[in-house]
Amino acid sequence: MLHYKKAHRVKECGEVLRFVEDKNGHKKLAQTWFCHSRLCPLCNWRRSMKQSNQLTQILTEAVKQRKTGRFLFLTLTVENTTGDLLKSELRQMGRAIAKIFQYKKVAKNLLGYVRSTEVTINHEADQPMYHHHMHVLLFMKSSYFTGTDNYISQTEWTRYWQRAMKLAYVPVVNVEAVKPNVKRQKNSLLASAQETAKYPGEVQRYFN
Repeated sequence: MLHYKKAHRVKECGEVLRFVEDKNGHKKLAQTWFCHSRLCPLCNWRRSMKQSNQLTQILTEAVKQRKTGRFLFLTLTVENTTGDLLKSELRQMGRAIAKIFQYKKVAKNLLGYVRSTEVTINHEADQPMYHHHMHVLLFMKSSYFTGTDNYISQTEWTRYWQRAMKLAYVPVVNVEAVKPNVKRQKNSLLASAQETAKYPGEVQRYFN
């Protein structure tokens, strides 16, 4: 999967650290080198921390502006695919999710969203198979939960995803309201939404 030069950069990522010492004798990291590869665990961790911080600020502002808004967590999947088809199918998923948000029933309740794509690999098959799926954190108007004209059931989300992706089979789709995480002592809805959104990937659209 990794060519030799890239593999070498990943292996050497963060190996050299340069520190400076202040007048009190405390050392502070001054310089280091990172490979910036998306397949590097260290760089992915740093990227995830940065995005998590950005998302926290965005969610805080979103809740401040729309105090009655509600968070939903939507997971969209498709059947496994091979490596040579993965790139085109990921592009198709990106177009499909954009299409879903244009559907009337979704558009009238949607305030904003953040999406990320997760890809796992199965080496047990005759050839490596990739399981690609999308996690979407939705910020909805409170009216979403009032009446059948606004509320979208899991069956409807599944039908929307199947139609947008033009699938001949019924895909696996899961949607649930984000609730306070009592076990982790996260008593606010915002804190739970932040926890839910900690998936690898790129923030695709910020809240309005």
